[in-house]
Amino acid sequence: MNLRSRRSTSWIGLGAQSLSTLTLLALAACGGSPSSQSTTPVTVTPTTQLSGSVAVGAPITGGTLRILDADGVLVAHDIAVGADGSFTVPELTGKAPFRIEACGYAGANYQCLYSVAQGPGTANVTPLTSATVLLAAGQAPVELMAGSSSVLDANAVAGAQTQLRAGLSGVLSGNVAGNFDFITGALSAGSRSGYDKVLDAVGVTTGVDDKAFVQITPRLGSGNLYFEQGSTLGAVTVANGAGELSLGGLETLFANMTQALASAPACSSGLAAQIASGARMSTDDGAPLTGGSAVAAGLCEMFASQEMFGSRLLSPTLGRCDLDGAQPVCRVSFVLQDQDGGVQPVGSGMGVTREGGAWRFLGDVDPVQLHASAKAQRDVRIDGDTPVVSYSRAIAFDIQAVSGLQCAQVVQRNADQALVTIAYYKRFGAGVPRLSLWQQNAFGNTRSLDPAVGALRNADDTWVALPDGDAGDVVVRNFFRGGRTVTVNTFSDDACSLPFAVSGRSSFEVDVEGVPPVWAAMPNLPWTDLTSAGRQALLDLALDANAGTTLNLAWTFAHGTLGLDSGSVCSDRAQCGQGGSGRIADFRLRPAATSAAIAVTNGATALPATGYKMLALYGRTGDGLDLQSNAVACTPGTVECH
Repeated sequence: MNLRSRRSTSWIGLGAQSLSTLTLLALAACGGSPSSQSTTPVTVTPTTQLSGSVAVGAPITGGTLRILDADGVLVAHDIAVGADGSFTVPELTGKAPFRIEACGYAGANYQCLYSVAQGPGTANVTPLTSATVLLAAGQAPVELMAGSSSVLDANAVAGAQTQLRAGLSGVLSGNVAGNFDFITGALSAGSRSGYDKVLDAVGVTTGVDDKAFVQITPRLGSGNLYFEQGSTLGAVTVANGAGELSLGGLETLFANMTQALASAPACSSGLAAQIASGARMSTDDGAPLTGGSAVAAGLCEMFASQEMFGSRLLSPTLGRCDLDGAQPVCRVSFVLQDQDGGVQPVGSGMGVTREGGAWRFLGDVDPVQLHASAKAQRDVRIDGDTPVVSYSRAIAFDIQAVSGLQCAQVVQRNADQALVTIAYYKRFGAGVPRLSLWQQNAFGNTRSLDPAVGALRNADDTWVALPDGDAGDVVVRNFFRGGRTVTVNTFSDDACSLPFAVSGRSSFEVDVEGVPPVWAAMPNLPWTDLTSAGRQALLDLALDANAGTTLNLAWTFAHGTLGLDSGSVCSDRAQCGQGGSGRIADFRLRPAATSAAIAVTNGATALPATGYKMLALYGRTGDGLDLQSNAVACTPGTVECH
């Protein structure tokens, strides 16, 4: 912990409070009872500490917090966030308002949340305080975490909270008061009640289009809210039964499952009791597991094969809940933290349900494997005097090619909630596990929106490349204003006209992990930039055939911190895939890492200093957008140097 030792500036307010207390004591002494006259005055010591909770419903894991005052002075940093989400700054010094940033894991994603304090006391840090900061300032919160700023004054913050409360009135009702303060209100992270249940009930993301915006999607209802400073678009509706839904037992379920992860015997004897009788789980060989006992045995086998025993399940973040059936079904994160502190998702599309009056693990929510995720990539050529930068973005749809499924249509909603087709996918051939993107022809990379006209390009074609500029921005803005869920319609014929039912359903709602930014905002993502020494080290890398070395690289983040997880080094872009001959290094990274000592092992072809080299750093933003930052060195004029 590192704190500045400047004296607090909050004594003016104390003087008024002390005078008021003394006046009351004097009035009580005049004409009061003998007992009141003998009362001993109590000395009130002012607090100079700042405390609160950091939560998204679940408390964040491995969190740290820093604070800037209005003059841009770093008055606190590396403040540890407890396992229960709590933090304390023993003495808050400097000039108000204070800008707060807390970073840590929420589910599988490493993210930073923001808040503001006008002085000592309480300041929670949640997605809704991040939204408050954005609407009060009119700019992305991360851009406020450097230099001086006084835009987050009490009036601006109050106005932002009023705007948010108006849009969320239905969600707040029954959980907190209508005038609840998101910054200073009572919050017990992980309790799944009160303010914490409000955080469970909504997904909150921030971004920048023409202006900075906040998007809120309900998890216990329907609709979409899109806020800019002073304006609100859309509405949310709370589902019937949402108010009565008890989420408190989720922590108990995951704690019990963690106990079963202690060892193989503990898993064999204890996990099945936590699994729903109707559980199901897909497997790599395509044969699904069904029933509580089979799913429990399959999970124990997976934990053993991947040496996961001794890990713990993180407190789950809530996804969308379906409350229409006899029992609720809610999507949840399913993320492990190993004994070394590393965090990894175990699977996607997982859910829980109520059974016997308690929450039980359900496994796969949908009977067919469906996954949607957003991607963004930046290439920087570092071999010239001036870096050459290029960007690309895409959305990947993984649709399991179950027997009988021939075609799938992926649609999104626009701001008017009208359905708009994003893409079609079709079966490439026998034995291919996923459907492939239907393209305009077999040679390009442009989706076809006519199921009768087009072609399949290859067996592993799942990415929908979004065009540069306005053409791609249309799809992005529909996600911002219409919601971050797509509908996948399944068909049994190549013409995509005959519905194909899986477990009685031919239409599935799928949440998209992350959304690419509009084209103008691509440069402002948290890309990594090699330091001058790191750049030179990559340029100088040269290896004989089958030789190895240690490559020491360092980088910075230009626009906030990215939750890095891994990286690779390649000597041939065409052979840079997993297991490819041109992939000469793979390494793991901690979130927010800024350096690595990379063990590089060359293949059978010598690598000269002038040869092709690419460093790729992989990470994910707080809302799930996959980012890949590539630093490329190559010889101008060669095929690979494009």
